[in-house]
Amino acid sequence: MTLHTVTGPVDPDEPSGTRPGESPLSYAIRALGTLVSGSGLAHEQFREARHDQAEADRLDAEAAQAGQQSADAGARAAAERRKASPHERINRRLGTWLAGLLALLDALPAYWSAQAFGLGQTSTLILTVLLCAALGGGMWLLDLFNRKGRRPALRVLQGALCAGFAAMFVLRLDYLQVTGGADFWSAAIEALALTAVSAALLAVGYVVLSHRMPKAVASAERLARQAAHSGTAEAAAAARTKAARSRAAFEDTVVTWALSQQPAGIGHDQFLDAIGQAIDTLLTR
Repeated sequence: MTLHTVTGPVDPDEPSGTRPGESPLSYAIRALGTLVSGSGLAHEQFREARHDQAEADRLDAEAAQAGQQSADAGARAAAERRKASPHERINRRLGTWLAGLLALLDALPAYWSAQAFGLGQTSTLILTVLLCAALGGGMWLLDLFNRKGRRPALRVLQGALCAGFAAMFVLRLDYLQVTGGADFWSAAIEALALTAVSAALLAVGYVVLSHRMPKAVASAERLARQAAHSGTAEAAAAARTKAARSRAAFEDTVVTWALSQQPAGIGHDQFLDAIGQAIDTLLTR
């Protein structure tokens, strides 16, 4: 422990001994009050130590609250995972991106299908974009209706998609025969292949979306991660370290002064213990 010399004016009424019936702790608190009011160094160290202790207590409370919130969030995430189907394990954002990529992969078959309408180049490109968007929308709606248990709407959507693929097959077949001059079977095989590619992309995209973790699980896990990495525990630890340094500096000054203020009838170790308790009492008051 480093000893400091206390400088500055001293209260003329500084305690010279214990009062009748006064405990060592009460005397130590009274003596510290005399020191803090009479010494500029002790007063400044006391203010700093008290401020740092209050800040450490505040951050400790926030860290405890954050820890409880983290535990609650983790428990909610675990409960949501237990409620979810075992096959719903694909990261929700990753699954969405994969489904969008599959819809984009349909751009080439969609472009060839759009040519069957006999439009200009710009209109054909616009129709291609719409077909890709329709494919992505079909994936999303299939997953949505299935998750919500909307069987009638799901059947209507499946029928509409089948009708759409059949219409695209017929249009592509006619385009290949009329414009391309291909025979029926060659044109049919090519048109069927293009339609099958689009249907397969739709099916795979739907499977990917249906295996994503539910939104409730994803939200609960995100909140759990945020609570676990809030940084309050680290801030509280740093504040406690700073408070400990400030308290040690103040205690050095107090002990240096208190060595000359030990009253008769109180043992040295007992007096130092009382001084330590008095410091704790004043810093947390």
